Amino acid sequence: MGQLWKEIKPETQITNDLKFYIKPSYELPKREKKSIEDIKFFEPCVGSGHILSYAFDLFYKIYEEEGYNPTEIPELIISKNLYGVDIDQRAAQLASFILLMKGRQKSRRFLRNIKNNNLRPNISFYQDFKFDDKFSNATAIGSLIRVDSADLAKITVDSGSLFAARQEELQFLYKLLSQKYDVVVTNPPYINSSRMEGSLKTYVETNHPETKTDLFATFILRCLEYCNEDGLTGYMTPFVWMFIQSYEQLRKVIIDQHFINNLIQLEYSGFDGATVPICTFTLRNKAIIDGKGSYIRLSDFKGSENQAPRTLEAIQNSDCGWFYIANQKDFEKIPTSPVGYWATQKLLKAFKNSVLLGDIASPKKGLATTDNNRFIKLWFEVSKSNFYADCTTKELAQTSGKKWFPLNKGGQFRKWYGNKEYVINWFNDGSELKEAVVIRYNGGSYTKEIRSEDKYFKDGITWSALTSSVSSFRYTDYGAIFDSAGSTMIPQENTFFLLGLLNSPVVKNILLLLNPTLNFGSGTISNIPILLPEDEYDYDKKVGDQVKIEKQEWNSREISWDFQENELLRIKGKSDIDLEEAYDLYKAYWQKKFFELHRNEEALNRQFIEIYGLQDELTPDVPLEDITILKEETSIQNNQLVFDATEVMAQFVSYAVGCMFGRYSLDKQGLVLANQGETLQDYLALTSAASTSLSHRDQQETISGRSLSEVEKRSLSEAEAYLPDDDNIIPVLDDEWFEDDIVGRFKEFLKVTFGTANFERNLAFVEESLGKDIRKYFVKDFYADHIKRYKKRPIYWMFSSANGSFNVLIYMHRYTPDTLNKILNGYLVEYREKLNTRIESLSHIIVSGSSAEQTKAAKEQDKIKKILLELKAYEREVLYPLATERISIDLDDGVLVNYNKFGAAIKEISGLNDKATKKKVKDFDWIDGKLIR
Repeated sequence: MGQLWKEIKPETQITNDLKFYIKPSYELPKREKKSIEDIKFFEPCVGSGHILSYAFDLFYKIYEEEGYNPTEIPELIISKNLYGVDIDQRAAQLASFILLMKGRQKSRRFLRNIKNNNLRPNISFYQDFKFDDKFSNATAIGSLIRVDSADLAKITVDSGSLFAARQEELQFLYKLLSQKYDVVVTNPPYINSSRMEGSLKTYVETNHPETKTDLFATFILRCLEYCNEDGLTGYMTPFVWMFIQSYEQLRKVIIDQHFINNLIQLEYSGFDGATVPICTFTLRNKAIIDGKGSYIRLSDFKGSENQAPRTLEAIQNSDCGWFYIANQKDFEKIPTSPVGYWATQKLLKAFKNSVLLGDIASPKKGLATTDNNRFIKLWFEVSKSNFYADCTTKELAQTSGKKWFPLNKGGQFRKWYGNKEYVINWFNDGSELKEAVVIRYNGGSYTKEIRSEDKYFKDGITWSALTSSVSSFRYTDYGAIFDSAGSTMIPQENTFFLLGLLNSPVVKNILLLLNPTLNFGSGTISNIPILLPEDEYDYDKKVGDQVKIEKQEWNSREISWDFQENELLRIKGKSDIDLEEAYDLYKAYWQKKFFELHRNEEALNRQFIEIYGLQDELTPDVPLEDITILKEETSIQNNQLVFDATEVMAQFVSYAVGCMFGRYSLDKQGLVLANQGETLQDYLALTSAASTSLSHRDQQETISGRSLSEVEKRSLSEAEAYLPDDDNIIPVLDDEWFEDDIVGRFKEFLKVTFGTANFERNLAFVEESLGKDIRKYFVKDFYADHIKRYKKRPIYWMFSSANGSFNVLIYMHRYTPDTLNKILNGYLVEYREKLNTRIESLSHIIVSGSSAEQTKAAKEQDKIKKILLELKAYEREVLYPLATERISIDLDDGVLVNYNKFGAAIKEISGLNDKATKKKVKDFDWIDGKLIR
């Protein structure tokens, strides 16, 4: 409005008082002189009148500047200048009320005047008029209805009829929608096509096909239709229209036929309490040839408190670094014409002289299962024997008889290699999944969701389509299928060059231009301009080194299916160093790898920046925080790599528990027992320990019968010295009540792996690193760590009484229908008997001990009695009934289903078996919900 008046009356001082007024960079068009009384301002989605209220204040200042009598101004504004309409009657009434109160604020006689003159604000609301074709569904279609002056002329009011009032209301709506306005400003409704009411969706698709994606986009063009030929429009909308491919036609209309006068792109957190991509902008209805619009980019300034101050700073200082001048015709030089107002001429030149990535690597969107809980699992949930990694062809997959195959599914920010976590049910060429898709859509072809099958199992590059900051690209060489979140490309050649380029600041900068909405689908990635190298730099070697380090680091943790052994033990090897020395060597080794990765990445960046000629715009520097290895084990503090001994030691303890259950072995690298129902006998057959038939308890007696020096000589293999638990049940209690107590088994593991000579020192280092006594860690922290490490899909399950006085761990792959019975009779009942024995012992102390001993014994006895009550209830009401059912599990159903079969017997985990999650699982249509307890 201020811009319009400045053009009508260049000498006005009004714009001096508008602190957010952006002075145009182009020569102002000559405009026909016009009285302020003739300026019409329209809000087609008036809501409660915020915009009209602000417009009232501005009009008032202009009238004052023009010398009008202050008592006349409010009535003139309301009767001649301001117009609005809404689909909500109450909102329209509130907007009218606000304008009346604004008028009363300025003039004490205002209300009396409008009553005497029978005036009302030019604000209405939509109603359905069944007798009028255009307004028969007005409450749904609202301001999108198109009418003109010829339509208005046809509307008559029969003043003598019963329908006169309704006819007058309809005529007023025709007037509002048929006349042209000088300024149209709105914050339109944001409704995606998938959420539109049926008749509205049909209307938009028929009458506004170029903007059918979202209602706000349709309103952008509809507001321009309401304008005079040289009118202006203003909006606040999501900024997705500026970049996303589905709004390409809208951008082309604006670029070719209209003019972006100015635009402010807010940061994602620009509003308190919401993370939304918002921009505010003004358009000219008439294009300005060779004109340059003004743009302010606030994406680097987080928080709502920074948006207004940084905008004002940019308005006052165009050299601030976030104020831009751009010719919108330059946007057409970029594929899909995104509003990339900050693109430099050098970057635009790259698009002109390059080949697009889509032409040489064919990025593809992956499949959608329509039911991830059923068809997708984390790899460690299923049997190893039913999982096929490194498959290379569709034919091999089908003939293998395997059910589960690697799935690229995006994941956390990680470059070069990794995020190998998920598997998908692709048994018999995905027949079950394909059938489910067809059923979901009530027939038709499964290709609606199962896409790009010809690319499955091939080596290539994958990335996370949806990110929280910037995208990251990884090499995939493990026979993976991919879904829509983990899209994939299969380059014809130069794979490692492309991988390096995609992880460089060059592509980061280009992606922000193509689509800064944090959603990098295959369409966006396909439009990256590729300048192939002409130098002799060995990209395969440099990028290959990056992949190698990231791959080694990914496989160093047990969440990788290629995990071999714990890093502290790998680094120790056959040496006689103690645990702290192994930790120091671990830090030295991985610090070297970390900075090698960092150094290589910056060297690669330098090459790519030079290829694109962007030396003056980009830096090759990589913040240490953006190196994507050791994220769990380290942090960056004061630009230094700091290791977290607690996490490193927690990994060591987790590996020890894996060895206790036979998932891992000190005698054999990688997974050992990882199939459903496997036993100690299977372990013996799979390791060199097959030469001995020692049971766990026999083993303990044998070891205890030797001197420590003989044990240290390791006359037996390590595996013979450390066998898995024979019954797959390990107690986790407040004291060593059982010989296979978890703390005792860990101490034994520590002696076997790092020797007995330094055992006390090694144990002290473990406890110092964990920050607590080892028993306290197992009782209080281990299971929580395991839940987190395995993403709420634990492979070790804790059966626990109500208050946690009784806890045992089992390994789900070794679970059998007899496991609960063994927990009940071999541990719970025996534990109760031991506690009763302890009570008898305490009774003797209470009778014969000293006063202090008696007090202490009495307290302990009371505590044990409460525990016994807890255990009796757990046995009678929970464990015994379940044990008699001999519950079966099927690993193919996944942890989410199987864990919920055990009701209150098993530890409750939020997001796994809490009340809400349990209800969701019970409703799965592919299981028997009655089995969920």
